[in-house]
Amino acid sequence: MFDAAVQLAEPSLLALAMAVKAARNAHRRRTTTSGESAAALLVNAVVLLDDHNPATPVVHRVAALIEVGNVAHELGFWELAAEYFTHAEQALTEALAGNWAATARRQSLVVTINRCELRLDWACALAGIGRWDQAAALARPALADSDPTDSRWPPSWVAQYHGQMHLLAALSGSPAPRTGPANVTALAAAIQAALAGDAVRAAELAEGPAEHVEVHLPTFTHLLALGLAAKRPGTAPAAIRYGEQLAALRWNDRLDRMAGMRDAITVERRRRDHEQLRRDLVVDELTGLANRRGYHAYLAAADDHSTGPNDDVSYTVMMIDVDHFKAVNDGFGHDVGDLVLARLGQVFAAHVRQTDLAARLGGDEFVIILADVLPGVPETRARHILQAVESHPWNDLAAGLTVSVSIGVHHGSRSELPVLLSDADRHLYQAKNGGRGRVAATT
Repeated sequence: MFDAAVQLAEPSLLALAMAVKAARNAHRRRTTTSGESAAALLVNAVVLLDDHNPATPVVHRVAALIEVGNVAHELGFWELAAEYFTHAEQALTEALAGNWAATARRQSLVVTINRCELRLDWACALAGIGRWDQAAALARPALADSDPTDSRWPPSWVAQYHGQMHLLAALSGSPAPRTGPANVTALAAAIQAALAGDAVRAAELAEGPAEHVEVHLPTFTHLLALGLAAKRPGTAPAAIRYGEQLAALRWNDRLDRMAGMRDAITVERRRRDHEQLRRDLVVDELTGLANRRGYHAYLAAADDHSTGPNDDVSYTVMMIDVDHFKAVNDGFGHDVGDLVLARLGQVFAAHVRQTDLAARLGGDEFVIILADVLPGVPETRARHILQAVESHPWNDLAAGLTVSVSIGVHHGSRSELPVLLSDADRHLYQAKNGGRGRVAATT
């Protein structure tokens, strides 16, 4: 999945793949410390979701938002999880009215039950450190919503949702909206007893839910049940204090990690912004090739290595000019002319390696630099480029459109790179004067 997302280079699918990988690593974190950090993967997923491609099906983006929320919940970043469930819910308003309505309805169901579980886990963690008022404030808003369950819900999800709502009602001090399974009813009664100050009764009622689960209880709900049951008569006061201090340490550690997660997301966003700015400075917006600034940066980088052991590496510079480009603009319009330049950028990019450079110097002038090439290769590469341009389906852009280029090729060493451009330019004029649509190279 991850490899496919990388090939497609679609932000939402990449974020989904990152979040799925983070979830897998989060589940394994108790048995291994090797591999990528789940938190680091989550940071990357969050930042990837900052980019929104309108052409991407909204359900893909929603799937990524939900998975990010789930991983954030798993790792204890509950504030972040709540944000991304809200983002998913907002995105679903668009999907519910489109072609993906059936999938979107299912996703809406998932968001609802996941948000309920998050709220319960969070509220129980607060109750576990004695912050019952805050737990009630967190639980109460969930009770204002009407019951969303219907025939489309799997029965196990209905039981889970109703059971968790039963516990949220107890935490908020409100009457239960309906009866629930035995373990949920007992734990709700234990919570009510604890709120009433009856620790002994709460311990008796919490003993069963702490040991037996009929409906899935989130981690901190289970820990709350254990904490209440631990206060039964006969438990050493030191043991109770120890448990309370552990709960407080867990909570404070969560807050520290949440702050660290926010900082990490901010740093990654700044890094990506700086990287994008750097790319914008050296990349030609129309063709996606390097611009003149990128060309000079390439020369500077090559010059930095000119005193190395491979200073005798040979380079080839190709100056490329579009034949009769003014006639293209005049005959077909500047919009078509821009599309021609963009297509040429794709053709040239396909004929260079990572160590090479393809750049647009301005207008319809391009340059390609080939690094560390063997004799005979540059001329062959130039002819391949010439043929690729001539055979390109230009008629797709406009009926009757044909495009050709002329190429001047010149060889030299690394130290000669700064002057190779003018030499290649001289050969380019030879190609044009010789009839255009041809290659002129160093003899």
